[in-house]
Amino acid sequence: MRSGDRPIDDPASTDQSSAATEVTGLPEDSDAGRPASAVPATDEVAGDAVPAAAAPGGEADADRSEPGDNAAGLAPGEPEVGAGATAPGDEGLAPPPGRPSARARLAGAGAGGWAGAVRRVHRWADRHPGYAAAGGTGFARITVLPTILLMAWLLVGLPLLLAGAFLPAPVLLIAVPVAVALAAGLRQVPAAWPRALPGAARAEDRARRREPEWAAWWGLAGTVAVAAGFTLWQFLFNSENIIVLRSPGAALQTGYWIAQHGSLPIPQTLAAFGGSHPALQFASTGFFAQGTSVVPGLMTGLPLLLAGAFWVNGTSAAAAMGPILGGLGVLAFGGLVGRLAGPRWAPAGALVLGLTLPQLYTSRASFSETAAQVLLFGGLSLVADALTLARARRSRRLVLQEPATVVLDLNAPGRGTGPSRRVPRLLSVRFTPPQVLMGLGGLALGLTAVVRFEGLLDVLPAIPFIGILLLRRSRTALPLGIGLAVGAAYGLADAYLLARPFIDSLQPMPELIGLLAAWLIALTLAGVELLRLPGLRHRVREGLAGAPARWLPDVGGALAVAVLVGFAIRPYLHTVRGPANRAAAYYVAGLQRLEHLPVDPGRLYAEDTLYWVIWYIGLPTLLLAGFGLALLVRRCLRALLSWQDPSGVARIWALPLAVICWGAAAVLWQPATLPDQPWASRRLVSLVLPGLILCGIWASAWLRGRARSRGAGRGAGVFVATCCVVAMLVPTVTTSFGLGFTHSGSNGGLRLQASGLALKRTGQGQFGAVAGLCSVLGPSATVVIVDPVVAARFTQVIRGMCGVPTAWLAGQPAGNLQAVLGGIERAGRRPVLLGSRPSQLAAYGTPVRVMNLRTLQEPHTLTQPPTTPWPAHYVIWMAIPSPSAARV
Repeated sequence: MRSGDRPIDDPASTDQSSAATEVTGLPEDSDAGRPASAVPATDEVAGDAVPAAAAPGGEADADRSEPGDNAAGLAPGEPEVGAGATAPGDEGLAPPPGRPSARARLAGAGAGGWAGAVRRVHRWADRHPGYAAAGGTGFARITVLPTILLMAWLLVGLPLLLAGAFLPAPVLLIAVPVAVALAAGLRQVPAAWPRALPGAARAEDRARRREPEWAAWWGLAGTVAVAAGFTLWQFLFNSENIIVLRSPGAALQTGYWIAQHGSLPIPQTLAAFGGSHPALQFASTGFFAQGTSVVPGLMTGLPLLLAGAFWVNGTSAAAAMGPILGGLGVLAFGGLVGRLAGPRWAPAGALVLGLTLPQLYTSRASFSETAAQVLLFGGLSLVADALTLARARRSRRLVLQEPATVVLDLNAPGRGTGPSRRVPRLLSVRFTPPQVLMGLGGLALGLTAVVRFEGLLDVLPAIPFIGILLLRRSRTALPLGIGLAVGAAYGLADAYLLARPFIDSLQPMPELIGLLAAWLIALTLAGVELLRLPGLRHRVREGLAGAPARWLPDVGGALAVAVLVGFAIRPYLHTVRGPANRAAAYYVAGLQRLEHLPVDPGRLYAEDTLYWVIWYIGLPTLLLAGFGLALLVRRCLRALLSWQDPSGVARIWALPLAVICWGAAAVLWQPATLPDQPWASRRLVSLVLPGLILCGIWASAWLRGRARSRGAGRGAGVFVATCCVVAMLVPTVTTSFGLGFTHSGSNGGLRLQASGLALKRTGQGQFGAVAGLCSVLGPSATVVIVDPVVAARFTQVIRGMCGVPTAWLAGQPAGNLQAVLGGIERAGRRPVLLGSRPSQLAAYGTPVRVMNLRTLQEPHTLTQPPTTPWPAHYVIWMAIPSPSAARV
């Protein structure tokens, strides 16, 4: 799942002293056989710089020159942090005159012990200036590699599934080359990214600063370690959600069917029941009956991944996909944090997300939210890489001494003989690395719709972002648009060809998404064309430069805070209610009675969504996130209105910030789910909690840099960062582990206890119970379930995993059931009846209990965080009707 980076050759053979050189954030070309060039450290080059990647005499820059790249548009009190400046606290400071440096003190400490080891590491780093760059490029590649692999699987799997040919041989034969081709787009990636943190404004101070060689490596190693530890943790406590209670069970059963049959939809096999019977039902929880077929009530992206796991090692491998996808989601999120807040902050961001209860909950079963995290965060990271690399290619400093393009040239030697060599030059297709990365990013964002239809709503801000790129005359706009369109087309094809009843059940959301997308496209195109008119563009710039418009960035930042305040006071202003079907109303009313609440079946509890967030990440994280969100909105709006972004920070933050604000606001306003916890918390996993944690981590980095810029020492900066991260972790850990004190014990003293879900496993024994049921039924059975609860949970389990035709009939006259049993006998099969009580079956044969499973399930709470799992008891009785009982 991961690929190593090609070793960087030793550049020590240059005619410059290694002590007088430093490697700026080199966009590494892994196919290059030559060492990276080094440039002297001057006032214009600092360790956080993002270098150029253009070749003398090569092709034109990836993008044309952009207005505002050489003008400052920063807020008062926010010094410029450009490509040649770094934030204090993110790099080592040169020692004051007369005081020996830390490296000199280590050198004097002797060669023994840890001091000698550290000294040798520093010496090695001095002899290998590409050390930091290799860590940065490795971080960039490894954190998006899972996204590349998921894209390859979905790009190949969905067309084969539509063709009814999703089988191991064709899938692997096509998916592996596609994955290699997509991974080739990572041949050149940036090694560092601009950061909007406070810093010293004097050039002589910036010249003395450089990023420590270990920073990128720490970010890479720490993030991978957190993701690996998280995955192992979830392996130990993963849930056996094979019984269809909710969408995880439905996804697992759909994946099993695809792995066994390679096609959808699922046939009802009416012939096994002797033909059609009006009273016979085939739908169940998570599955719709449509015509003579059964259609899964979900998108097929996650079942396609689970089908591959079933091929590997059956149900155990499929159950492991939840922890794997959860760990990859944490890794992808750490990659985005590293790009936007700095690589050294990536492990902290990944750790905070990994300890939240919703992330733990969705990573222990087959939830689509974790797969959506991999695609969404990976796509945003690829977009940030593309923008960073494109800006580096426009730089005047030439660091990479060879063409930095990925070329698919139909006229190149070896591309064919005869007429193919005479193809007109216009048919040649040339792609620069920024264009390739941008296309991959757009494709990943679009493919989120294949795993979650709501993903289309989350990525709508990409449409106006493409318009901004068009106004900048950026050549990366078209690849982003094409990739996004292709991914969205996959999602729409999946939705309307394989899951149409499910999409219809989501109305009016699909229509609303289509309407919003159409309006955004129309407004974006109109705005781009109008602003291309010189006169209008000039007047717009004059208007934005006026005094009233200068307040807009500050108003935007204040508005972001005001929205959070509005969500906080929302429960005191109104109660959200909505239409609910009979089953949902009965379920909510039952939970309200259990918690001694007023019975209000139509209540959605959507007004409490911000308090759900506080339960899971704590008030300190929310406050840090609100502070960071206000600063980032102000900075991005200032760059947009002034058309000036000298540091390049606003352009890499623009799309992630827009997606976070838009998607989080939509979910917090209406989560569109049953309100019991932790089930409802899954709506927070894809975007809300990660977005707030990202803004909180960035705010922590900003505060640390601010402290250093005000004269605080290195220790004080570390203390500030530690306090911020601890403040984010403590409430998160408290909720996830259910930490508290009890007086239990022999001496009656206080004792710390952990009663939360973090160390609890649910659904144990389901695999064995279902296997035992299937062995009792036998291959010649045709099953009719007479209890509605058993039918809702087990119809597709028996149909799919036991491999026998299954339907249900409940609450009908006895004559209808006898007609069905007679039809089964006429079809030459053995009728089997299943129910939850012996009394339901006694009239047709001797009842035998075939399942008696006692296990644990997730809790169901409405007004407090979930803690202790609830008990669950599954009982199934079976009867085989005699021939006389089946006569009509």
